[in-house]
Amino acid sequence: MASASIKIPERMDLTTLFGFAQEVDYYAMHDRLQLEFTSSNTFFAPFSMLFIACKLKSLRNSNPDLKITCAGHELHAYPAHMGFFKLLGVDHGRDVGEAWGSENYLPITELRKDQLYENPLDQYQEIPDLIQRTADRLALVISRDRRANGDMYDVLSYSVREVMRNVFEHSGATTLYYCAQFWPRSNKVEFAVADFGMGIRQGLGTNPNFRFATDKQAIEYSLLPGVSGKTHLPRTSNTWFNSGYGLYMTNRLARNGGNFVLASGTTAIHLSRKTKNNYRTSFPGTALRFNMDVNEIGNVQKRLAEFRADAAEIARSIAGSGNRPPSAMSLLLRRDYMPG
Repeated sequence: MASASIKIPERMDLTTLFGFAQEVDYYAMHDRLQLEFTSSNTFFAPFSMLFIACKLKSLRNSNPDLKITCAGHELHAYPAHMGFFKLLGVDHGRDVGEAWGSENYLPITELRKDQLYENPLDQYQEIPDLIQRTADRLALVISRDRRANGDMYDVLSYSVREVMRNVFEHSGATTLYYCAQFWPRSNKVEFAVADFGMGIRQGLGTNPNFRFATDKQAIEYSLLPGVSGKTHLPRTSNTWFNSGYGLYMTNRLARNGGNFVLASGTTAIHLSRKTKNNYRTSFPGTALRFNMDVNEIGNVQKRLAEFRADAAEIARSIAGSGNRPPSAMSLLLRRDYMPG
């Protein structure tokens, strides 16, 4: 029986995190893997928890006989409460989605596409409308008061909708995982989402205009306006259609006082207001993070208007984008198109 142990990194910076994912691949054919939590000082933010847990879950999915155990994990109450251990396959702590959540966090939660249909009339609604309903609820938990914290609510509602919409419309996945945390002292919020879909390169490749040789090329193009795996298809909705603007607008919002991370296949990218960094990694599907400084959000409608103008100009220069106008739903806030 092939067995091994691997240390969970004490530091969770992106270089270490993405390198850890590559290291995990070495143990794909083992029968037993023990995770060593050697430090009680490891800081588990939402993205690091979700990324590691999903990576190890994918390892178990591809190797059903693999047994994962832990040592030293009892010192980490926060990830146990958030559902981290249960997601990666260790019987410790709360189950995925079990914790109630609070005004400061959302635990690791599974969302299936069929769960969006909550009542019989939902079958007549378009999927993005159903996703919007979920995004509004999550945004309200973190922002706490829609009126008092309107900009925070707006940016979360918009961004969560767009990243979830991207999963269900482009990845082929019918399930995603998410979690979030708000730190009142620093006034920062982080939201993370992951799926086990086809990945960005294959998703864009369904459009003959956007077939790339590497994950790096695909990820970088996916963040440009007008780039989508479906912009070549006939428009099927007067309200929602795939114009390739959702991730562009979301990463611009995140970089306005925060940062944005996107990982798929062998590559990850990190964008902030002034920097861009690429990393080698290994992730089956897509993992995404946006981290925002609430103090820097400002008027979200004004920001989106600025980004919209930039996007239209950029899209005109991208071969294969079809010069489509941006979908109104990818550019406007919920209150701009739904009274009340």
